[in-house]
Amino acid sequence: MNFDWKFAWQTIIITLKGLPVTLEIVCIVFGLSFFLGFLVAVGKENKKSLLAKFLSVYVSFVRGTPFMVQAYLFFIAFPTAIQKYLFEKNIDFNVNVIKGYWYAYALLLLYFTALMSEMFRAGLNAVNKGQLEAAYSVGLTKAQAYRRIIFPQVVKHCLPVLCNYATGIVKMSSLAFVFGVPEVTALAKTSASRNLGYVEAYFVIAIFYIALNMGIEWLFKLIERRRRKC
Repeated sequence: MNFDWKFAWQTIIITLKGLPVTLEIVCIVFGLSFFLGFLVAVGKENKKSLLAKFLSVYVSFVRGTPFMVQAYLFFIAFPTAIQKYLFEKNIDFNVNVIKGYWYAYALLLLYFTALMSEMFRAGLNAVNKGQLEAAYSVGLTKAQAYRRIIFPQVVKHCLPVLCNYATGIVKMSSLAFVFGVPEVTALAKTSASRNLGYVEAYFVIAIFYIALNMGIEWLFKLIERRRRKC
C-alpha cells in the first residue's frame, strides 16, 4: 500500500479549518476546570459537610467510570430521560435543539474538573496549614487568604501535573467529534471517509496533536523556568 502524500497534504489543509475549534475547546476546558477544580478541592476540605460528601461522590464517579460511559449517559441517556419527563408534563421543549458542542464542553469540563480537584487536593495538603492561620491573624478573610497566599503556592506545586492535564485535554478534545463538533479529528475523518484515505488521515491527526502537545510542553517549561528565577 502506497502512502498518498498528495491526499495527506489536502487533508492537512482541510484539517487546519478545525484547529481553531480544537484550540478553543482546549483553552476553555483547561481554564474553567483549573479554577473549578481548585474550588472543588477547597470544598472537599470540610469532610463532614454535605457539600463535601456530594463532591466526593462526583469525583469518585468521574474517576471510576470510563469516559465513553459518561459520554453515553450525558449525550444519550440523560437527554432521553429528560425529554420523556418533559413530554409527560406537557412541556413543549425539545432537548435535541441543544447543539452537540455544548455537550462536549460540559462533559470535558466535568471530567477534568474532577481530575484537577484531586491534583489541587494534594497541593493543598503540601502547603503548611500554619500559613492559613497566620493569614487569619492579620485580618485576611478566607477568600483573601486562599487567593493571595495558598493558591499561588498550590499552583507552584502542581505545575508538572498541570502540564499533563493540559496535554490530556488536547488528546481528549478529539472525542468531541462524537458530538458533531467540527474539530481536527472530525474534519480529518470526514476527509478520509470520502476518499478512503484513512492511513493518511490518521497520520495527519497524529502530527497535529503531537505539534500541539509539544507547544504546551514548551510553554510549561518556560513558565517553570521563570518561576524559578522569581
